[in-house]
Amino acid sequence: MILEGWQKFTEATQKQKPRLFYHVTGAKNEEGIKTHGIYGSTQAGDRDYSYSKDDAKEKRVYLFSSQDSAFMAAFSRPDSGIFGGAQPPFIFIKVDLAKVSPTPEVHDDMELPDFDAYYLVGDIPPQAVVEIESESSVTDKLESEDDYYDDDYDEESYDLLNEEEVGFRTFEAELVIKIKEKAGIDDTLSDIRSISGVTIVSSLQSQKSGGGFISTIKVKFHPQKEAMTGQTYVKQVLVPTINSREIPNCIVMRYIPRSLKEL
Repeated sequence: MILEGWQKFTEATQKQKPRLFYHVTGAKNEEGIKTHGIYGSTQAGDRDYSYSKDDAKEKRVYLFSSQDSAFMAAFSRPDSGIFGGAQPPFIFIKVDLAKVSPTPEVHDDMELPDFDAYYLVGDIPPQAVVEIESESSVTDKLESEDDYYDDDYDEESYDLLNEEEVGFRTFEAELVIKIKEKAGIDDTLSDIRSISGVTIVSSLQSQKSGGGFISTIKVKFHPQKEAMTGQTYVKQVLVPTINSREIPNCIVMRYIPRSLKEL
């Protein structure tokens, strides 16, 4: 009886606990999602084979566990492969899996471990859709976010890896990056320093996290093209390059927009 009561209590607690995730897809799907929810797919739009090797009819919906992961995946790697063939402009859909009955099991997406990506088997009904944001509204929100700083941080203690005097427009911006332990912080920052236009890479703070490090870094740079703004350089050059094979074992988790300034 005690065991049975505890099981009922646990089940009730799980039902009450919100399970919020974020789905990214093309804006053209918005009206259909409002009406019918998110339909699972048996295969990605950019593949000619099923997700599951064991069950070709298995339908999946792919999700991110945080807004930051969803935003950064969309803005730093907008290639359609991440989102199964969906094309920008994107929409960002917040879903509450506590409103799905029965509550689905969430599985790790082993293809995108650095983005905290997951999938569930089945569909997500419209009542579980909490909010839908457009790419433009998300961009506006990110650009107006309050800046993040460590008030106790002493600028003299920056770990400056390299610096060169340049006669171009110079900017600085802060990023939160995830570095795998085998790569090492110093080597990774040195690799970032090699990106065209980057002049200085500084480590603000780092902490151990699940087989690696989460680091907040400051990057000083000058766009190679005179007409390119600092914001465009960050979104089109800096972040995509860090997330590419050029900088192995590292991923940008968050770009801090209000940290961007011209020096």
